Amino acid sequence: MLTLKNKISIFTKILSQEEISYADSFNANIDIAGRNCDYKFLEKLNTEKDIEYWIDKLKSRIVMKEDEALLEDIIDDYILCG
Repeated sequence: MLTLKNKISIFTKILSQEEISYADSFNANIDIAGRNCDYKFLEKLNTEKDIEYWIDKLKSRIVMKEDEALLEDIIDDYILCG
């Protein structure tokens, strides 16, 4: 089982990777939102694969809804509600 410290390290490592796609351009915003929420959402995630999937799903949601809502609102909603 990963500790919260390990999960935060994995989360930040994934978000600090080189930007390859348009969705990756939101990495910094996601990282900031994670810090602002004290990474509490990571408690629900158990593996590195879970964290990576969570980030990918959030990026997809941002890309799909960015014309409809503010970026911060999309991220906050996902962090709070999943």
